[in-house]
Amino acid sequence: MTEVDAAAARYARVQAVMARHGVGALCVATPHLATFAAGARRVQVAGSGGTTPWVVVLAGAPAAFVFTTDPDGTPAWMPRAHVEPLRWDRVRQLARIADLVAGTSGTVACDVVAPALRDVLQGRELVDAAPVIAEATAPRTAGEIAAIGRALAAARAALGAATGVLAPGATSSTVLAALSRAMSPAGARFPLFEAIVRRDGVRLGSQDSFRDGDVIGVDVGLVLDGHAGVVADTVGCGRADVTAARRSWFRALCAIAKRCRAGTSLAALRDAAVDARATSDDGLLAHGLGVGIEDPLVDGDGGDQTLRAGTVLVLAPRLGVFRASRALVVTDGAPRWLEPAP
Repeated sequence: MTEVDAAAARYARVQAVMARHGVGALCVATPHLATFAAGARRVQVAGSGGTTPWVVVLAGAPAAFVFTTDPDGTPAWMPRAHVEPLRWDRVRQLARIADLVAGTSGTVACDVVAPALRDVLQGRELVDAAPVIAEATAPRTAGEIAAIGRALAAARAALGAATGVLAPGATSSTVLAALSRAMSPAGARFPLFEAIVRRDGVRLGSQDSFRDGDVIGVDVGLVLDGHAGVVADTVGCGRADVTAARRSWFRALCAIAKRCRAGTSLAALRDAAVDARATSDDGLLAHGLGVGIEDPLVDGDGGDQTLRAGTVLVLAPRLGVFRASRALVVTDGAPRWLEPAP
């Protein structure tokens, strides 16, 4: 299935969920939600770190309406009449959204609700868009899971290239440059986020240099054929040996993974991490993966959501200063690893 076909299939799933729940319009601005619902990808804008277009999906419409700073971020199959400039005047932008929504019936699902938006929708019932799209995303198809697996492999290869240049006296920018060089041969278009380099768990600046004995962690995210790969690992610089720390981390990882079955609550995953003495104090303990970093988002507070079969979940526990990630697919039984252990 081509990237265009995959985006069209995702849009059809969103329309089906909207119909089941009586949602007349879907208004989303969160990057991964907008990308899933409309196929609109992140674009680089001069002078910025990139942005994902705003999206409005009307029940029964052949395509979403996309408000963007650059039409290059919209899929080729989208009608040109559905692509509009993102208005910098908030009043005019909200008025245009209200015009589109006025022709629909049912609830309006929004991922962000501001008082000004509630005012222009004139009494329409508003619901949270995230659960609507979450229902459309899971279960992942076999083709989607395979595409995510390829993105993970590309990200893992790029991470290997980046950590391969670690040496006393090198800087974070050396690592980032190696990462950039490795992305192009893999076919990756745009980083999912700026790569993160840490020393002993503390984020480094681009010109900070490495010392013999440092423990260095690197987080990498990229997009390949419309799907995301997110990986993390920790390595030693010079004479630093992280072998024992990796073994302890792997035991904690397996303890958490055993709980990753359909129907398990996010709070239960957090409890498993606590029992394994793993933390998430520098980020997420686990998160979903698809066209971006997606629900479920598992932090130190747990949550009342439950895992769905077919969800791709990236586990990223931290044990001391050692943090790495490994992705799996949630099933009704034991989870299936989607990539080798780092």
